[in-house]
Amino acid sequence: MYESASSKVETLTASNFKAKVLDSDEPWLVEFYAPWCGHCQALEPSWEKAAKVLKGVVKVGAVNMDAEQSVGAPYGIKGFPTIKYFGLNKKKGPEDYQGARDANGIVQYAIG
Repeated sequence: MYESASSKVETLTASNFKAKVLDSDEPWLVEFYAPWCGHCQALEPSWEKAAKVLKGVVKVGAVNMDAEQSVGAPYGIKGFPTIKYFGLNKKKGPEDYQGARDANGIVQYAIG
């Protein structure tokens, strides 16, 4: 998931998460997923579409929790997919995204 060259979703890992997301002065929507998760696979096309629409407004990334468990651990990620919004104030901590799991809902939340 999200590995193709055409993907607009940034792959986030233990080695780049802090620099890209936490140290960034840009807002981020981050999906914590597992490649085997059916709900994650169903979300992928909407997540990709949202990333294209939000380009230049809100960064969109994804963390493969099978490979990068340490990234999600501080946020208590238990189920997949879990979406967190890391706003401009990174000290505040991320917000849980509870909105619609479609591109329109994701985009509306991000620009709202």
